[in-house]
Amino acid sequence: MIYGSLVPLDFHPIAAAQAWQKLLDAPMLVVGAPGRADWIANGVLYLPVGFLGCIALLGRRPEAASAWRRLLAGAAALTAATLLALAVELAQTAFPPRTVSRNDLASEAIGSALGMLLAQAAAVRFHRLLGGLGQGGLPLLKELARVYALVYGAASLFPFDLLLTAQEWREKFRGPLLGAFLADASVEQSPIRIVAKLALETGVAVPLGALWAAWQTPEQVGMRSRVGRASMLLRASLVGALIGLLIETAQLSIVSGLSQGVSLLTRSLGFALGAAAWHAATAVCVESARAALRRLTLPAVLSYLSLLTVVHGWWRGPWLGLQPALRRLHDDVRFLPLYHHYYSTEAHAVTSMAVVIAGYAPISLFCWAWNIDARMAGGLAALLASVVETGRLMAGGRPDPSNALIACAGVWGLGRLLSLVSRPATRGVF
Repeated sequence: MIYGSLVPLDFHPIAAAQAWQKLLDAPMLVVGAPGRADWIANGVLYLPVGFLGCIALLGRRPEAASAWRRLLAGAAALTAATLLALAVELAQTAFPPRTVSRNDLASEAIGSALGMLLAQAAAVRFHRLLGGLGQGGLPLLKELARVYALVYGAASLFPFDLLLTAQEWREKFRGPLLGAFLADASVEQSPIRIVAKLALETGVAVPLGALWAAWQTPEQVGMRSRVGRASMLLRASLVGALIGLLIETAQLSIVSGLSQGVSLLTRSLGFALGAAAWHAATAVCVESARAALRRLTLPAVLSYLSLLTVVHGWWRGPWLGLQPALRRLHDDVRFLPLYHHYYSTEAHAVTSMAVVIAGYAPISLFCWAWNIDARMAGGLAALLASVVETGRLMAGGRPDPSNALIACAGVWGLGRLLSLVSRPATRGVF
């Protein structure tokens, strides 16, 4: 959180007294529709600070905490988060183009308070999730599924910059973020990016379809016959389409929300695929699934690598020579994690990170199939991402060195989850 608040790390020394005075003189800005997302994002950034601080102070048995302990833990967590916000805002006076405003302080305090209140309500369930990490197997999968559903809903509406005036609503309906099938903002992108985004929408809905199928009993879904399986897939498709309709309708009320009819189809397809995958997985043991993936590794990896080069623009034009590429490397590329994310919108930054993680997620799957350690899988992802970004540089695109770190962290995390979920449930400490 501190690092993200100080990017791009352009330090300009300033006297302590002058920095303090700048903090005291921070203005209260009039935040319009374009700046509302940034204001809300500051609060979202501090929500985990208040949440985790309060969780830590409540102890390992929050259900046994007295009312006084809950009150003191909440007050201490909120105070610490607010002091941290003040310290970060003070440090930002020495890191232009970062700016300081009372709006930011208010948003960070609100986010910290919401995190603290969420911890008070969800501390027991959070510790149950940690216990699932220790046990692995089905208990962990059930807890992760619920968390995923909550994160999916929140991410679909991020950054929560609601339309507040009639003029904003009129501009939204006349703007490029609304389309019966594809919005103008999507049509302006390359066909490869459109397909990649729709594939991502489909993929992230798959776990929800699996969760829905897990809630049904075999008698409800009728998996004993071909007609029953077709009926189950149809119901899953309808549920996915309904969820897509609810999300796209909710995004109508968000300044930066993209609402388009094709998203109903992607979520419907993802839901059906998830339901089918769940019932296929229940009939196959872990080792059989690993063996099947090992048999498919060579053709799948070759297809995956080819697709990766196409998506990242390796073949859009002639490659640069070594000298022009080195000049671009010196002039255009900043080897600073999350540097380019600072200069984009909050929604685009989150989407970009999700696309990178999803793009390299197959590495986790195939490393899991071959019993390769998650740390090794993360290293392979970082190496592959570095090669891909080098190709983007040579092809005249804009590489982002951050993608290597994002890919490494994402593949490592997915690899750890796969190994935990696939092992038999045991008792222990994560």
